[in-house]
Amino acid sequence: MKTILLLVLVACVFTTNTALFDRIESSDLGRTLLNTIAIQMTTGEPLERIFQTLYDLEDRYIADQKEDDANNQAFQQVCDADLSGLNQELANLEQRNTELQAVLDDLIPIRDQKIGQKKAKELQKAELQKVIDETTAKRQEQADDFEAQRQEYTFVSSVLAEARRLFTDNLQAPSFLQKGEERVHVTPQIMAQVASHMSQGAHKASTMKHVRTFGKAIKLLANLANRTQQFANQELTGRVIKLIDDLQNQLSQAFDLARKAEDDRTRAFQAYMSLLNKDMNKYNSSIANLTAEIQSLQDRIDATTSSQNDVLQRIQAKTQQRDDRRGECQEAAYDYQQRRAARDKDRQTVSDLIGILNSNMRDLKEYIALRVAAGDKDLE
Repeated sequence: MKTILLLVLVACVFTTNTALFDRIESSDLGRTLLNTIAIQMTTGEPLERIFQTLYDLEDRYIADQKEDDANNQAFQQVCDADLSGLNQELANLEQRNTELQAVLDDLIPIRDQKIGQKKAKELQKAELQKVIDETTAKRQEQADDFEAQRQEYTFVSSVLAEARRLFTDNLQAPSFLQKGEERVHVTPQIMAQVASHMSQGAHKASTMKHVRTFGKAIKLLANLANRTQQFANQELTGRVIKLIDDLQNQLSQAFDLARKAEDDRTRAFQAYMSLLNKDMNKYNSSIANLTAEIQSLQDRIDATTSSQNDVLQRIQAKTQQRDDRRGECQEAAYDYQQRRAARDKDRQTVSDLIGILNSNMRDLKEYIALRVAAGDKDLE
């Protein structure tokens, strides 16, 4: 019974070692080492030399791993420093962007407020300009009306002066003054000529705006001259001349009043326009100042916006740089893990072979014998 149990245990151990051999052979290194050991054993290579080869190989793996660990640690420290520096630069840029945005948040409302104030001033200026234009137009109408009035008065005055001339240029006897009266004598034909002249003047004056009253008076004189031409004596002639002179005086006084009224309107207009122009100058000054302030604010906004755009571009570039660097560091860490895992696996293979050589040489020889019997070409 004990013998059977021992055989079972030996079989289990051999089965376990066979599984270990299969696992070792699953890697290129393991299969190469097994083949090398098998050839060395079949050729009578001293076992100590085989052990030394495996020990040297294990030491090389350990040394390589230490060197790789140190290099990886140094590289990852550089990565950490680089990423820390890049993150700090990004934080500084983000802070700068926040500061620039705060400046814009202050400047833009002020600029918009100034623009609103300018528009309000421009509307007020437009209303004032409308008042100035209307006042100027009205004043021009008054000036044109006065000029028309002056021309009409001049016309009436010329009619009266011409009538007076007809009398004085056609006296049949020398005129002389006696008790303040002018002694003249004209013929009926002259009186008729005077009546016709004044009748024509009265008709034209009746169509005018400002001298219609004088036109009626001239018409009355024309009628009087017409009725008295058959009695063209000295007394009647003197009365007609006096009426003409009186009407001329009244015309002159009326025109003097009209001129005074025109002068008053001119002074009032000039005084009013002076006030309007002062207001206009104030509006122009305010608009000019607001325009300059708006331009100054806009220049600052443009400069700040340009700086912010530059900062945003730098943030984008710096973020990409950081992400690229992080990718490089992560890729290096992954490659390191892959190398470590592969090296650990190879080292474990060497360690397993050393263990087999130390404790299961018989199983190894049997395993090699089985491979040779199976016609393994690698062992020929």
